[in-house]
Amino acid sequence: MNLFKSIRRRWVIWVWQHTPNCVEMSRLASQRLERPLPLKLRLKMRVHFLICVWCKRYFKQLDFLHRASPCLDEHLAAFPQRGLTVAAKGRIVERIRATLRM
Repeated sequence: MNLFKSIRRRWVIWVWQHTPNCVEMSRLASQRLERPLPLKLRLKMRVHFLICVWCKRYFKQLDFLHRASPCLDEHLAAFPQRGLTVAAKGRIVERIRATLRM
């Protein structure tokens, strides 16, 4: 079992040393939506996903938003307009004024 843990640890260290870090991955995620990235860089990103679930989730969420955003205008009218009532706004203003007087 220790051999497996040692191999796994070495693999993770190797990946961290040879792939972009998480900050760089988030920058590359945005660039990927604007233009195609080189094959070598895309492969490094895929390897990074093997050890970093957070970057993988971020990419999935970014892809979802990129695909869903063009359809937003079509469905926006179906959502009810929500906001504070005039009475609620008045209560907030009064509490702020009372707090400032103290």
